[in-house]
Formats: sequence, C-alpha cells, structure tokens
Amino acid sequence: MRRGITEFRLHGRGGQGIVVAASIFAEAVFLSGKYARAFSLFGAERRGAPVTAFIRISPERLMPRSRIYHPDYVVVFDATISRQTLFSGLQEEGNLIINAGEDWRKLFEKNRTNLCQYKVFQIEAKEIALKNNLAIGSFPMVNTVMLGAMAKVSGLVNLEHLTASIKKRVSVSLDANINATTEGFASVKEVAYLAVDR
Repeated sequence: MRRGITEFRLHGRGGQGIVVAASIFAEAVFLSGKYARAFSLFGAERRGAPVTAFIRISPERLMPRSRIYHPDYVVVFDATISRQTLFSGLQEEGNLIINAGEDWRKLFEKNRTNLCQYKVFQIEAKEIALKNNLAIGSFPMVNTVMLGAMAKVSGLVNLEHLTASIKKRVSVSLDANINATTEGFASVKEVAYLAVDR
C-alpha cells in the first residue's frame, strides 16, 4: 500500500461482467467509509476480448487518476489471459486471486528466474456461477463470485455492504447473484506463495 492507497487490477474477458464488478466493489468500499474509484481499459469491445478494470481505494477523497501499474491485488477472472499480463507490476508479496480449478499450478509451470513471491488465492468461480444458473448461453458470469472472493481476501468490505451495492446495480437474477457472492466469500482459499519470473 502507498500512502494508505490500495490498488486492484482485474483481468477478464468481455461478457464476464468485469467492469460492473469493479463498480460494485468500489461502491461497497464507499459504503464501508473509504473512497474508491473504478475505471476500465478495453481492447476490442466484444464478448471474449480481454478487458482490464482497475480499483483504487483511499481514506482520502483526493487520489491519483492514473492507470494502475503496480497493484496490491491482481484478480484473474479468466486464467487464459497472458501470464505476462497478469504478473506485470504486481507488488512483491502482492495478492493474486485466481478463478481456476485445483490444477491452478499448471497455469504457471514455466522456467523460473528472477523470482518474485506472490500470495495466491484460488476460487472455482465458474462452477459456482453455473451452479447458480449465472450464465449467458454457455458463458459463465463469474463477476459476483469473484466479488465475494475479493471481499474475503482483502478484508476491505463486508458482505453486507457488498450485497447492498449488488442490489443497486444488478437487476437480473438478484438472489442468485447474492448467493454466488456469499459462496465466493466462503469458498476462496489461500493455496500458496508462488515464485514466478516477471
């Protein structure tokens, strides 16, 4: 953290609700008594295209408006995103929250030099989303599951504030989304300190 500021960078694909998730989390932070700003970066605006969203949190109203280059948290909605992109700038001893199954380690099995340490948290968001019928066609909407995981790992918001923010911004399948958030909060787990090269 820098000057009391905490920064998140979210990586996913178009259609996963990553931009909405960033806005929901920022509002939940505000309800918790801090200031937050959420913004996003798009490539091609189509389903499946890479999307990056940012959240900056501060105890003060005034905070930088720049893109986030050295986040405290990287949240991976889709583990097929470029490995180099995911780790770019992540703070040493930073936190990686990843939507993946028990075989998550296979995603990072490469030659390792210039090692850095990251705290890794794993959540099977796809399975939780599908269990709650949160999908568009066969495309799981994992955003509310990941919000629960983000809240649990960071400790910056509680489920009450997160649920209040979801109710303001989600109009479809509200109960299912709240259930998915609660399951994400309960199911995310720390799995390792991961040494990777940058």
